[in-house]
Amino acid sequence: MKRKLQVILTDDSWMTLDGIVNEANLDFQSGSINMSDVVNEILLTAKIDIRALQIKHTNVRRSLRNLASKKDIDIDLAIKSLMEIKAASQKRPAKTQIAMKGAEL
Repeated sequence: MKRKLQVILTDDSWMTLDGIVNEANLDFQSGSINMSDVVNEILLTAKIDIRALQIKHTNVRRSLRNLASKKDIDIDLAIKSLMEIKAASQKRPAKTQIAMKGAEL
């Protein structure tokens, strides 16, 4: 069964998706490939780093509130962990269209 989902893409993601669709259709005479085809293939074959995704979307303030609500907690260790999460989320560069071309789909 087919289902529809509306997704909001960043400008970089849109350019990457558009580039993949254009490349897939280049010199492809036997049919056509649309954006949905590419997105479905990416989802079926992607190996997502869940932990990295969670780090990227961690809200430091929410994490601090969660830690503050716990009774037995090592404050120094908690602060160190949060700073590592914050640093890791800032260091991770976004994939560009050039990087996606070399990736297996």
